[in-house]
Amino acid sequence: MPTRRILLLDATRLTAYRWQIDGVLREADFAPDEDGMVAFRTYLLGNRGSLFYLLADVTEESFHVEEVPFVHGSDRTSMIRRKLSQHFYGTPLSTAVSFGRSREGRRDERLLFSALSGYPQFESWLLTMRECETQLVGIYAMPMVVADSLSRQVANTGQALVVSITRAGLRQTFFDRGQLRFSRLSPIVTDAKEQIAQACATETTKILQYLTGQRMIARDAALPTLILAHPADFAAIGDRCQNSDKEAFQLLDLVALCKQHGLGKPPGDSRAETLFLHALVRRPPRQQFAPVEDRHFYRLWQARFGLRAAAAGILAVCMLVALGGALRFYQLSDKREDLATQIEIGHHQYDSVLAGLPKMPLSPDVLRAVTNRSDLLALRSQGLEPALQHLSHGLDQVPKVELTSLDWRLADRPDGSDAASAAGKNATDGSYVLVDVRAQLPLSMVGDYRAQIEVVDRLVAALKTDGYEIQIVAQPFETESGKVLKSDMASRARLEAPRFAFRMVEKL
Repeated sequence: MPTRRILLLDATRLTAYRWQIDGVLREADFAPDEDGMVAFRTYLLGNRGSLFYLLADVTEESFHVEEVPFVHGSDRTSMIRRKLSQHFYGTPLSTAVSFGRSREGRRDERLLFSALSGYPQFESWLLTMRECETQLVGIYAMPMVVADSLSRQVANTGQALVVSITRAGLRQTFFDRGQLRFSRLSPIVTDAKEQIAQACATETTKILQYLTGQRMIARDAALPTLILAHPADFAAIGDRCQNSDKEAFQLLDLVALCKQHGLGKPPGDSRAETLFLHALVRRPPRQQFAPVEDRHFYRLWQARFGLRAAAAGILAVCMLVALGGALRFYQLSDKREDLATQIEIGHHQYDSVLAGLPKMPLSPDVLRAVTNRSDLLALRSQGLEPALQHLSHGLDQVPKVELTSLDWRLADRPDGSDAASAAGKNATDGSYVLVDVRAQLPLSMVGDYRAQIEVVDRLVAALKTDGYEIQIVAQPFETESGKVLKSDMASRARLEAPRFAFRMVEKL
C-alpha cells in the first residue's frame, strides 16, 4: 500500500504530515511565499508515490441549506452544479451533502451546499501539485472531519454546538439532528489556558446570538455545547463556561476520544488537529471539494491499483488451479506406482503358475498357429445346422431314399486330401465342410438299375443348390469296368436293399 500524507492548510502556512497506523508524524512546514513553494515542490517530487489528503482549516467557508426537487441521474448532477455556481460564484471548491428527503409536501430533498470561498489561498498550492503530478485524494474541510469524528457524541442531542481548538483557532460547529449545518472559525493569537477558556465562553455567546437571529435555534431553549479539551484544561474552561438558561456546557475528554480513534500518542494540550488528521485518513468524509482535474493522477492510481489487484487475483486463481493440478498429479503418480506394483506382482504370479504347469509338446509358435486357426474357423463357421437342414429338404423331395448314417469334417480342399495335415499350418481362405452321407433305396428296387439311377440323380439335383457340391462316392450297384454284375435272384435271396454314398461339400 502507498504511503498516505496529509497537508494541513490554515491562514499562515501549510504543514505536511505522514500518516501511520497509530497516529500522524509531522514532516515539514511551508510558508505561502516563493521559498515555501520551492520547498513544497521539492517535497512533492520526493514523495510522488504517496497519496495526499488536503485538509483546509480556514475562515473562508460558506454553508447554505436548501430544499430542491428530488430528481435522479444526470438531472440531479446538473441541478447541483447549477445551484453551486449560483451560491458560490468564483470558487471551484464546492460540494453538496444530502440530508435526505422531507417527509411532508412534495418530499423535496434537503441539501447542504458548502464551499471554501477563499480560492486564492489554495490556488498556488494546487497549481504546484498539478505540475508535480501529485496523487491528490481530495480536499476536505475541517467542519466535515469534525462531524465524522464526533458523530456518536452529537447523534442523540437534537441540536448541539461543538467547540474544538486547533492551531488555526477556535472552531464552533453547529449540528441539527446529528447533521452539520454551520461552522465558524475564530483565530486565537495566544496559547494561554485562561485566555483560551475565556475565548470559549465569549465566542460561544456570539455564536448563540447568531444562531438565534437566524432562527436556527429557539430563543427559550438551552443549547447543548460540547467543548473538546484536554483533561488538564477542564478546570480553567469550567470556570469560564458556566451553564445558563441559554447554554448547557459539557466537556469532552480529548485524550479518551483519541484512544477511541486509535491515536497512539494523544496531544499534550487541547489542540485537536492531530485527532482530526488521523480520523481523516481512517474515515474520509463522503464529500470533498477538489475539482476533477486536481484528482486526475489519483484516478490513474486507482486504475493501476485495480488492474494490479485484478492481476493478483487472476494469479492467485491460477496458482490455486496449478496447485490443484500438482496435487492431482501426485495422487495419480501414487496410483500409477501402486498399479505398476500390482502388475509386477501379477507377472510374478503368472510366471510361477506357468512354471508349475506340465511342458507342452508343441512349440509356442505351433500352438499359437493352431489357436489362431481355431479362432478363425470358429468365427467363420456357421456350424453343421445349415448343411443338415439342406440335406433334410433334399430328402423330403426324394422320399424313397432312406438315410442310414452321416459323418462330417473340415478340410482345406473339397476332396479332403489335406485335412489330416491341417494341424500346424496356417488357416487358408478356402476351407470346406465335408458331410459324408450313406443311404439306401427301398428293397423293391433291387434289380431295377434304371430306377435306382433315376432316384439318385433326383436326390443329387435336389441337393446341388445354394452353393453345395455333391460328390457320388458309391452307386447302388457296381458300375466300374472289370466288376462282375450279380444276378437279381442272388440279391433278392439275400434281401439286401440297394445302398449308395455321396459327399456334400460346402465352402466356408
